[in-house]
Amino acid sequence: MTTITKASKAMLFSSVLGVIFSPSCLAKVNYADNSGFSITNTSESAAPIEAVYSHFIQQVDKWWPKDHTWWKGTLSIDEQAGGCFCEVTQTASAAHMQISYVEPNKKVVMTGGLGPLQEMGISGALTWEFSNMEESASSNEETERTFSTKTKVTLTYHASGNIHFSGQRASNEDAANLVKVVDKVQAQQLNALTVFTDKQLDEMNKDNAKRQ
Repeated sequence: MTTITKASKAMLFSSVLGVIFSPSCLAKVNYADNSGFSITNTSESAAPIEAVYSHFIQQVDKWWPKDHTWWKGTLSIDEQAGGCFCEVTQTASAAHMQISYVEPNKKVVMTGGLGPLQEMGISGALTWEFSNMEESASSNEETERTFSTKTKVTLTYHASGNIHFSGQRASNEDAANLVKVVDKVQAQQLNALTVFTDKQLDEMNKDNAKRQ
């Protein structure tokens, strides 16, 4: 069996242990082999789209897990095509991914490889989609559909490239095991956004209640 390098293992596995996911967070590996993979994660927030999207862009340094960074540096997202999802410290910097598509409050596409996948030469499209939660109610044998203020965020990563460990191409089994970990890590990243947003919403509601 092949082994993951020390740096890759730290980046991918350290934050998975003990992670707590919200009941609304769902993860799925669409396919995985040693030439690439596709994974999808979804999570829900009680906040409206505008709030979730604003936190996603403007406060990424507050919600993105610091143990999913290179040096626990400062994170930022430059909200424009060609912009950077970057991490900087006083002495180092890294482009986690590049922004290729922005449709505010709806969709952002980032391209590249996250974490140790970057050094493997793995690249792909990481798509963040924001949508209103649709609710339905039956009335007089007819179904009425309404949109709530809740938001669903769907995170999809389609990646291609030869998955290898220390220069040795992985077997399909080893690659699939790695992708399962990547899937859990991305579920945690997505969950961090919705949990952070819900916490901000709760604090705002408490402040408003105090003022009344």
